[in-house]
Amino acid sequence: MEQSLTKTAFKRFRSNMSSYIAVGIMCGLFLILVSALSIINETVFFIAIPLLALPALFASHIACYLLEAEQNITMGAFGRYFISFFRPQFRGSFRGIIAFLISLAVSVTLGIISALVMFAVFKGHYGEAFTGPFNSLLEKYLSGMTYDELMAALKDNDGILLTFISFVTALPLPFAITTFIVIVSYNSISLYYRANIASGAPSLIRLSINSAYQSNRKAIIKDWLTLNWPLIFLPLVGSLVAAIICIFGTKTYSLLPSSVTVGVFIPLVLFLPFYFSNMEVLYHRYENSFKEGNKKAIQIILERIQNSIELTEEEKRNLEESFKNDDEGKE
Repeated sequence: MEQSLTKTAFKRFRSNMSSYIAVGIMCGLFLILVSALSIINETVFFIAIPLLALPALFASHIACYLLEAEQNITMGAFGRYFISFFRPQFRGSFRGIIAFLISLAVSVTLGIISALVMFAVFKGHYGEAFTGPFNSLLEKYLSGMTYDELMAALKDNDGILLTFISFVTALPLPFAITTFIVIVSYNSISLYYRANIASGAPSLIRLSINSAYQSNRKAIIKDWLTLNWPLIFLPLVGSLVAAIICIFGTKTYSLLPSSVTVGVFIPLVLFLPFYFSNMEVLYHRYENSFKEGNKKAIQIILERIQNSIELTEEEKRNLEESFKNDDEGKE
C-alpha cells in the first residue's frame, strides 16, 4: 500500500530534522525582515521581493533538496544557491511576474470593495466630520496637489482620513500576499526539475514544465493543498492578529498596512521547516511527468522545425537523433 504524502513528507523531514529546522527558520526570518521594509518604504519592499526574498527562498529549496545527496549546508553554499536563482536555467522557477500580476488584480478588486465598505462605515460613524474633509480632499487631489499637501490633508481632522486610507489599504493585503505565496509555491515544484538537468534552452525547459503541469494540474493542486494548506491559513491568521495588536494595542492606525504585511510572514516560521520536505516529496511524485514533458517538448520543437523549413528524410532523422541523444544525456 502506498504511503500517504503527509507521512512520506514527515519521514523525510525527520531524516534531516535539524537541517530542515535551521533552513526553515533562517528563511522565515529573512522573509520577515524583507516584509519589515514596508514600514520604511513600500517601494523598497516591492523591489526587495525579486532581488532578495525569492532568491533566498530558492536557495532554501536547493539547500534542503541537496540533503538527500548528503551535501552539508554552509553559508558559502547557501550564497552560491542564492546567486544561482538569477541563472537563465532557473528563470521563471516561481513565475514571480504572473504571481505579482494576479495578486495585484486581487488587491485592486478587494481594494475597491473595502473602499466602498469602509466609506459606508466611516460615513455612518463620523457623518459630516468625515464626508466633508473627504470631498474636499478629493477635489484638491483631482485639481493637483503635492505629496506634502496630501499628507497634511490626511493628518487634519484628527487623522480621520489617514485612518480611512490605512484601513482601505490594509484590508486587501493579506489576501493579495497570500495569493502571491500560493502561486509561487505551486510553481516552485518545477525548480527541482530545473536543478536536475545540466542545462538546456529556456524555451525547451518552459515547454517541458508546462506540459507536466497541464497533464497533472488537478492532481498537483490536490496534493499541494494536502501538504501545504497552512500556507493559506497561517498568513491570514497572522495578519488578523497583527491587525488586532495594531488597532487595539498601539492604536497607530497609519502602521496598519505594514503591520498586516509583517504579520503575514511571522507564522510561516513555524511551517517552513516542514514545507521544504513537502515540496521535495511533491516533486518526486511527479518527477516522471516532468521527464515525460521534456520528451513531449522535444517532439513539439521537432514538428515546428520540420514544418518551418524543408528537410530531407535523412536530415529529419539526424535532427531527431540529436534531440534524443541530448535528452538521454540530461536524464
